[in-house]
Amino acid sequence: MAGEKVINGELRLTLDDGTVYHATSCSLSLTREIRDRITKDTDGIERAKGKKSWTATMDALATYNGDGTDTNDFFLVFDMYDDDSTDSIAIEFVPDEDDATYKLTGTAFISQLDLTAPVNEDATTSISLSGTNKLNKVEINPA
Repeated sequence: MAGEKVINGELRLTLDDGTVYHATSCSLSLTREIRDRITKDTDGIERAKGKKSWTATMDALATYNGDGTDTNDFFLVFDMYDDDSTDSIAIEFVPDEDDATYKLTGTAFISQLDLTAPVNEDATTSISLSGTNKLNKVEINPA
């Protein structure tokens, strides 16, 4: 269809308003619970919308720069994973196009963190996130 674009984006983790991780690939899964109810007034099952939840995964090169700005610092992400406080991590799913008009924002916990570090090759890491609140559609650069 004319004028349409394919979404090309990245997932970002932020800490103290600074980006600490950029994905080289990511996925987002949105789920809604469907509740079934049988009542005496109906001939079958009534369905209703229930709770929404989301998960995301991201993959990227792993570094250990330690500066916490625009870097894929594995040890900083490890500290976020290892933190047993109830603090969530801010995330953004941002389309990569310059003319993108919306992004998704929310908070999550790191539910899984994987590091693959073969000898004489670049290390990569995979991060799985579980949303702690709803995702918000936010306008980018509103007029």
